[in-house]
Amino acid sequence: MTTRRRFLGVTAGAAAFGMAASLDPLAGAVQRPDASPPRRGQAGLSILVLGGTGFIGPHVVSRAMERGHSITLFNRGRSNTHLFPAAEKLVGDRNGNLTALEGRRWDAVIDNSGYTPDQVEATVDLLKDSVGQYLFTSTRAVYRDFTAPVMNEDAPLGPADIPEAEWEGYGPLKVLAERAVEAGFGSRTLIVRPPIIVGPGDRTDRFTYWVDRIDDGGDVMAWGDPTDPVQFVDVRDLSEFFVHLLEQETGGIFNAEGPEAPLSSAELLYGIRAVTPSPVSFTWVDWDFVMSRGEEPQGSMPFWQPPAGSYLNYGRMVNTRAVEAGLRFRPLAVTARETLHWHRSRPLPQQESLRVGMSRAREAELLADWRKA
Repeated sequence: MTTRRRFLGVTAGAAAFGMAASLDPLAGAVQRPDASPPRRGQAGLSILVLGGTGFIGPHVVSRAMERGHSITLFNRGRSNTHLFPAAEKLVGDRNGNLTALEGRRWDAVIDNSGYTPDQVEATVDLLKDSVGQYLFTSTRAVYRDFTAPVMNEDAPLGPADIPEAEWEGYGPLKVLAERAVEAGFGSRTLIVRPPIIVGPGDRTDRFTYWVDRIDDGGDVMAWGDPTDPVQFVDVRDLSEFFVHLLEQETGGIFNAEGPEAPLSSAELLYGIRAVTPSPVSFTWVDWDFVMSRGEEPQGSMPFWQPPAGSYLNYGRMVNTRAVEAGLRFRPLAVTARETLHWHRSRPLPQQESLRVGMSRAREAELLADWRKA
């Protein structure tokens, strides 16, 4: 049987994350931070990218090359090696083999792949005297919790009441990695803490779950309250922000939260609905009801959290500093439409086996239980 999904998957074209069209950072741009010319001159920057072939990296590289900067990619040379033939490519492993970086100089380094403080300390120690600026991609998971009345870049970091020597996990390790960059580069440090990053090429499927589900149509279960706050950033907006910060020699720490104005979960879902012709209705189900049946936020219930307890202001983080520094945002409709187009170009097994979210059968079961209750 040919379902609507299979039809779209076949007709959408190649599964081309590696193709230039799917990497166009300008797609859907309304207002970009290009009005300010680079302060470092017209010759362009020399930028070292640690990684560069995953999700964020190709968009950053595409944007930087479009702006006339020269790129060196450093990675293990195992994935997407066909990307960016014009870029210099160095092979190594930041877990132990940095030889290819020795004796070289760059204007800036973009580190999207640093996870542990040991990894970051190694590259910082090697590059601190040969690189002008170090841009480290961190995460909003560095914050101790999300209860501060004003959740800006000065909110407390790291887990409370746990000795630093015992810190583990994504957020705490990123805090230690941030400190390693600051220790080595001082005022030349640039740290960006994004929320959920979305857009074409995102294999976490958190946002993709929603564009996929809403495009399928029918009665869609939405959890929580329609007013729950939601934040995310399009990978292309984040990439343009990265390049803009380096061009302007900007230092500091930035919450790269989008959109610019507050957004509710209902506005998110109806905004996605606007880009598909599928007949859709939404049924809102209480958090407690769904969670009592074993479902979990950010797992089977992706993209936002119940705004309570330690996550009270998780969707209300302050982005003023980043916006003032040049962060701009595509419309939600553009992000949704282009993510949907990319998703429908993926191989069918990937379209039908998302990494997060719930199956249609489970969704229907929960909706039936909710109506009975």
